[in-house]
Amino acid sequence: MNRQKYQEIIVTKPSGFPYKFLWLCHPFRVLGEAWLLGAFILFVLSRIANVASPALLADGLLFLCTACGTWVALRARLATGRLIRQGVEEIALGILVSMMTVGGLFLPAHYLLRWDALWLNSTFSSASFVLFLMALTGPGFVFVRIGARMWLLWENLRRRRMLWALTHAHLTVAVAVVVLGAGSLLVFWLFAGYIVPNAEYGPISAFFLEQLLHALFPVLAMGVVFLVILLIGILPPSLLVSFFIAHKTTKRLERLAAATAKLRDGDYTTRVAVDGEDEVAQVQSTFNAMAGDLERTLRDLQTERDRVAALLQSRRELVASVSHELRTPVATVRGYLDSLQNRAEADLPASVQHDLTVMEREIVRLQRLIDDLFTVSRAEAGGLSLNITAADVANVIQRRVEALAPLARQREHVEVITDIPANLPPASADAERLDQVLTNLLRNALRHTPPGGIVAVLASATDNAVRIEVCDTGAGIPPEELPHVWERFYRGDNARELDAQGAGLGLALVKDLVEAMGGAVDARSTPGEGSCFGVTLPQASPLRK
Repeated sequence: MNRQKYQEIIVTKPSGFPYKFLWLCHPFRVLGEAWLLGAFILFVLSRIANVASPALLADGLLFLCTACGTWVALRARLATGRLIRQGVEEIALGILVSMMTVGGLFLPAHYLLRWDALWLNSTFSSASFVLFLMALTGPGFVFVRIGARMWLLWENLRRRRMLWALTHAHLTVAVAVVVLGAGSLLVFWLFAGYIVPNAEYGPISAFFLEQLLHALFPVLAMGVVFLVILLIGILPPSLLVSFFIAHKTTKRLERLAAATAKLRDGDYTTRVAVDGEDEVAQVQSTFNAMAGDLERTLRDLQTERDRVAALLQSRRELVASVSHELRTPVATVRGYLDSLQNRAEADLPASVQHDLTVMEREIVRLQRLIDDLFTVSRAEAGGLSLNITAADVANVIQRRVEALAPLARQREHVEVITDIPANLPPASADAERLDQVLTNLLRNALRHTPPGGIVAVLASATDNAVRIEVCDTGAGIPPEELPHVWERFYRGDNARELDAQGAGLGLALVKDLVEAMGGAVDARSTPGEGSCFGVTLPQASPLRK
């Protein structure tokens, strides 16, 4: 285990009882609590200093040091950070514990309260020895904190690894047997006559403390020592046996977990060896079956995907080829119509001239539709050629608006206006394709703007992009239709009512061209007020200007 991982585990306190009550408080607060506890114990002992036996007073002083050190060890929060820092902080807190017991308890009791009889009447019979005993509270605190950290390390290990969890379960059984055995001997010892009333003590408090500290406390201390000796002799072999028993099961689970991780990362050929016939073996068999089914399903899906992709590519190439082949005969028909109208305009009846005009208009519409379909097909098939340069967006907008604005004013009675900043930077785009994008957006806006309306072309720049917006004052687009306006051949209800001849390719072509140039499109609309279609292109780099 690396140092960082150890540091994370050693200071991580498990949740639940009793850990939510342990290692919570600031060290100075805990020192204050320990001082109050020690002061209370000293006060009680001082009240019986002249009537209690020397052994009782000695046990009381030992209990005082043990209680204060243990209280601070279990209540003060654990230090964090590097291991050296943790060790320094723990040692410093141990020194403060010794100073608290010596300077906060012993010295005031000795010099101010004159409780000298408390240790002079005990079996220690020396104030210097009691002073030394209280000074040992700090080192005792450090040893308890080391034990607490080792316990936390064990607790976190067994929560993170099943190997240690199973080992812990086996050890718990062994420890429980030892504790029950030692506890039974202790109870038998106590009730076999060790606690005997002593008529020498007059006050009931003295008798109570005599039995508590002089009888129960030493017996418990001896029981703890005896228990520790038994555990030291029993735990190592029990740990070794438990580890090997648990390792056999957890090894299979670790292999299963590793195979699951490989499967999640995309290795669908991974399998795990089935070992045994228990529940773990059943899980291993189920995993292998699941992995096999998943591998076969993915293989079938990949085959189907390749087949569909080939069909789609063939369809794209067919549409591109057909649309390309249609361009020539349509252009030829349009040329003959123009020639016929120019040569025989005076000789043809008015009805024939009208029919020729209608035919020409439909041929123009068909030619534009074929051109759009051809461009869309080439973009979809990846055959669209682009000449990306530093395009002058302002110039492209001005030329296109100047070409369409008079016709829009004359035929549609719609005003086309622009708002272009003087310092608009160039965009990284194909100028010819950008003109095609703007043309489609303007035609789409003019088709959906009623007479008397306005179509506005707006341009702006940010730090990294150039944005073009074409806004109209038409009927708008319902919210449920807005996400679909960029789809091929999609036409909303309003579009079908206003323009029955549209094919739904204009905006799809805009999206394909803009994305091919590294840009993005968006649309927003308010029903009854109009719509705005936006194009965002990257700014041209200085090297390309």
